Amino acid sequence: MSRTARIATSLLAIFAILAIGALVAAGATGGPPATVTSACGAATPSAYDSTALAAVLRIAAGERDGNAVHRAVHTIETNAALLSAVSARDPVATRSAVLALVFNHMHIVRLRVSAGGTLLADVGGPRVLAPVQGKLRSGGRVLATFTMSLQDDLGYELLISRLVGQHSVMSFRGKLVLRDIAAQPATLPNSGTTLVRGVRYLVHSFYVGHFPSGRLRVWLLVRAPARSLARKPCAQVRADEAAAIARLAYSRASRGSAVQFALNALSKEHDLPVALAAGDYASASTLVTGLVGRGGFGGLQVLVGGHLVAAAGGTDPLISPVRAPILDAGGAVIARAVLAVQNASGYAYLAHYLTGDPVLVRSGAKQLGGTFPGPAVLPNSGRVSYRGVYYRVSSFAGVRYPSGPLRVYVLAAG
Repeated sequence: MSRTARIATSLLAIFAILAIGALVAAGATGGPPATVTSACGAATPSAYDSTALAAVLRIAAGERDGNAVHRAVHTIETNAALLSAVSARDPVATRSAVLALVFNHMHIVRLRVSAGGTLLADVGGPRVLAPVQGKLRSGGRVLATFTMSLQDDLGYELLISRLVGQHSVMSFRGKLVLRDIAAQPATLPNSGTTLVRGVRYLVHSFYVGHFPSGRLRVWLLVRAPARSLARKPCAQVRADEAAAIARLAYSRASRGSAVQFALNALSKEHDLPVALAAGDYASASTLVTGLVGRGGFGGLQVLVGGHLVAAAGGTDPLISPVRAPILDAGGAVIARAVLAVQNASGYAYLAHYLTGDPVLVRSGAKQLGGTFPGPAVLPNSGRVSYRGVYYRVSSFAGVRYPSGPLRVYVLAAG
């Protein structure tokens, strides 16, 4: 499986495990200020990096216990070819069945099967984390055991970088495995601070499972906050950092692998520019409907001379539209497409999963998606009360599909 596919898989897997809830209590909140409105002061670093740490730990937890993991385990446990092969203790047939499972779009990056202490097959990448064990049974009898994973070290590093916006260093048994910053495991504390090329970082370390056994140590490095943040209440510091993570997730809706998949599908629909050039908008509409129906698009519009000639998609509000030219055979722009791959509700739950905080997506007074209804009126930043709970609000602007403004609000308790 390619690196791009593994990364895309991880992003999709996150959507499948949104119902996990608050998996990590430790580190989920920083040191509280003396009062809800007082300056955070010395507690600012803890308040600032607690949200990033909790997000990274949530991602790790999802890699070993999310819905995508459970689906993969069930697929392995019920695979008839694999069960038949291990029952016969046939390593060739077992490897064939394992190969099919690893490359069957279940996004398994490694699968190892053993029976009676004998390794029958081991297929997948060399640097894999978050192993999950299972048993292969027939008639209640255990035929073999397996270890599988949906994530590798590189994929996890990229998720930390792309969805949380932070750096990481990984080691196994004291040896460097992977890093995206010029720091060595031997120089990093378990927690505290470190300097990397003159820049101060807040450091936390934790362990994730190493395939097939053992533990991979991960250091999270969060760039130290600006001193000016110390004047804000701690809850506002946390809300602002949560909004920064939510913004990164929002950016993936217009720049991630799902968008590239949709753009590639659009570029390969060669009959569409032919129909558009001929002015056959009925056929163009049929082709656009087919594109959306085959998946990969939340919504797709085609415009010629600024006029809408074809459109397809569901009724759910979509966010972060992408615009792309449609070219004829000679490379000339014959029309323009507007597409979106992410709906507002799905995005809100993804951002909520990463931050642990309520997330609301609104266009004016209309709520497009969110983890709860929320107050009727929200400030762009500041404190608000809703159903007896006080929240600190942080927000940023976005665009709804096919056009128009929206705003994403993150509400941190406090």
